[in-house]
Order: sequence, then structure tokens, then C-alpha cells
Amino acid sequence: MNSIKRFDFFPFPVLLGFLLMLGCDGNNQVPTYVTTGVVHFEGKPMKGGGAISFVPVGKQTGMPAGGSIAEDGTFVMSTYGEGDGSVPGKFRVTIMQTTAAEPTMTQNEDGSEPTMATEPTVTVRPEDTIPLTYADPLNTPLEVEVMAQENNELTIELKRQ
Repeated sequence: MNSIKRFDFFPFPVLLGFLLMLGCDGNNQVPTYVTTGVVHFEGKPMKGGGAISFVPVGKQTGMPAGGSIAEDGTFVMSTYGEGDGSVPGKFRVTIMQTTAAEPTMTQNEDGSEPTMATEPTVTVRPEDTIPLTYADPLNTPLEVEVMAQENNELTIELKRQ
């Protein structure tokens, strides 16, 4: 059960907020374009949800985009504000999957004080867990290109390696 401990509680919202604050002076913002999509693993929507980020390939201006992946594998990218999309360009894609939920309180059948579970609750079976390569910005095989157009709808296909 070693897979439970990896990236389960990654502080993505904190990282995204920090990245958004770095480039939000309003005057020098590179235009963004709505960027949405779905992440598939072995042909089906990725289970468990997680986080997605775009890492620029080469030199380009603007902030990198990031977003949350919903339980059904869908995502909406954000750069300067919630859901505003991504700047145009080529990007490496990193994906971190949530495979467990925080421990919860359980009511005891005998009516005594509720107890806290000692382990996280596994939410994604091992056979539905994506390879760690996709979370590594240096080794991820995924790349996308965001075009300077009104809507970029992406489908990202992940495979066992």
C-alpha cells in the first residue's frame, strides 16, 4: 500500500496561488485562452481527480497554467484568475492523481465517542493508479499546444508504461 502516500495531499492550491501572485500586475499580462479538457487513463476518464499543470517548453512569455482534475477526469486551466485558461504556446503536462482521502471520524455502534481513522481511505484501486512519470516535469512524455483561439478543448491520454 505504498502508493497511498504519494501526492495524496499535494498542496496544489497553495502552489497555484503563489504562481498566480507572481505575475498579476495587470499591465503585462499575456492574453489567455479558455483551455479545458479531459484526462483519460487506458481509454477511460482518470479516476480520483488530482492536479494538472502546464510547464512551458522553450522560451515564452506569460505565466504557466494549472488546474484541478475532477473525479470524472475533466479540468479547466487557470493562469491569472479562476478558469481564465492558458497563455498560448507549447507545454509539458504534469499530472498528479489523488489516490486517497483524509482519514474521517466514524461513529461507534456502541454509542461511545466517535473515533478518528488512523489511515487515509483509499479512493483509487492500484490498477487505476497512473504511473509516477506523469507527475515528473522533467520526464513526463505529455506535451500540448495551446492555440491563440477562443476555446482549446484537450484530450490527454495516459497509458501504463
